[in-house]
This record gives sequence, structure tokens and C-alpha cells, in this order.
Amino acid sequence: MKFKILLLIILAFVVNGCSIKTEADPYVIPVNYTGEALVKVYTENSENEYKVVIVCRDKNYSLKSENKAQSWNTAYLSGNRCVLNNDKFPENSVVIENFKLTDSLIYDLDLSKFENSTDTIPDELVYYDGIYKHVLNFSKETLLPEKIIIYKNDNLVKTIQYERLNEEE
Repeated sequence: MKFKILLLIILAFVVNGCSIKTEADPYVIPVNYTGEALVKVYTENSENEYKVVIVCRDKNYSLKSENKAQSWNTAYLSGNRCVLNNDKFPENSVVIENFKLTDSLIYDLDLSKFENSTDTIPDELVYYDGIYKHVLNFSKETLLPEKIIIYKNDNLVKTIQYERLNEEE
């Protein structure tokens, strides 16, 4: 009788142990981060690309964009302030107060639109703003965002490929 009870207890532990679902590490949507991305913009007749170095701290963005012809440093600060300078003329920095285009210029890079209230994040997240469909893919190695693909009416308009992305405290 004791053997049967012991066997039932062991069997219960084995069955319970086999039914425990192991949770995969969650994918991460960083709030504060630094990174580098290759941005490609597609039109019917052309494809343009440029590199962007991104620093995001508490929703304040500092971007350095460069292509073959030029390089720009831009800081988008809370309160719609923008600081702009060109590497060719670093002493001529311009501060623009009440810069209304801040939101639209950083919108594609802003990862907060993908924040999700679910416990687990799938391999890809989709955000549709009524005009553009933003698809975010994650890296299986780092669990951080890897690529954003943007469509308008099912036509590819932009890709943002993160070449480096570091979550900051």
C-alpha cells in the first residue's frame, strides 16, 4: 500500500513536471537605447539609402544621418525643440524652437508605438496607423528589434535595418 502511494506521488510529480511550460525569454522593446541603422526609402522610380546613428533617452532623440554627399546631426528634444548642425560647418549650429515636424521626423524610428500589453511578444509586431503599416521583426540572438518594414497600401516604402542596437539603462 505504501508502495502504491509512493508510486502515485512520484507519478504525479513526473506528470506535473512534464506539463510545466517553459517560458521563452521575452523580446525587448527598449525605451532608452543607442544604435545604428541603415534606412532605405523606396519610391516608384528610385531607392535612396542613408545611415542613421540613433541615441534615444527618455523619448529625446539625437540622430546623425549621413549618405555619400552629406552628414547631419540633429537633436530632437522635448518641447518640440530641434538642434541642427552639418558636419561641414560644426560651428554653425541652429536651435529651432517650437519645431512642429519633430514627431513626423522621428515617428518611423520611435519604437514605443510597438509597446504591447501582452505577456509574450511574437517574432514580429504590426502597428497600423491608418495610412502606414509598420512591421517590426526581432533578432532571435539579442531579442531586440532588428528591422522595421513600412508599407503604404501594400507597397514597400521604407526599411530600417538595425545594424547595432544597445539597450541602455
